[in-house]
Amino acid sequence: MARFYKGIGVGTHLHAMDLRVTGISPRMPTAAYSVNTLMQHIARATTTSCCISLTRSYGIAVWYARHGKLVSAPGMPGHVYEIEIPDPAPLGTTVVVHDPVSEVSSSYPNPLAPSFYYHDGDSDFLLGVVNPSHMKRFLQKPVMHPPGTAATPRRPNLSIELETVVRALRDAEVLAEGDILPAWVLQRHDVV
Repeated sequence: MARFYKGIGVGTHLHAMDLRVTGISPRMPTAAYSVNTLMQHIARATTTSCCISLTRSYGIAVWYARHGKLVSAPGMPGHVYEIEIPDPAPLGTTVVVHDPVSEVSSSYPNPLAPSFYYHDGDSDFLLGVVNPSHMKRFLQKPVMHPPGTAATPRRPNLSIELETVVRALRDAEVLAEGDILPAWVLQRHDVV
């Protein structure tokens, strides 16, 4: 069995439920799954999809539990749920767990492809991708060019593929497609 965590922040759509009783269903369970769906879910926070975000990191789940639409407080805590998804999933269940890094990487096997997860910034550029709210300056740093090159100053290229891969790595994130049954939700920890 694989152990995952789900951080639920105060004011988010799952906060009022006890996932040990209800389980977790995607917001749009009948939507089609694709690598584009995965990228929109992770890089653009489009949670109205056929996917459910999970993490392998308790620390990441705690962060999400503390930073919902409202900040958690002693009278209104966020929650971290521990989830175990059986491998293989029992007959009659339809959950599939996707590895975003693997799927994005394998969808662009040719490094010469025009859209890929490479960038043309410097070594600090990824800091901005990892934490855009606190390190935005690294996203805005102009691209360097060889001496004597006539180039218009611009920001580095940031593709949705790169954002997806970096954020999935940052959050130790996987996406579950299908329902997570209540029996798989083992514990709930309140977080302030």
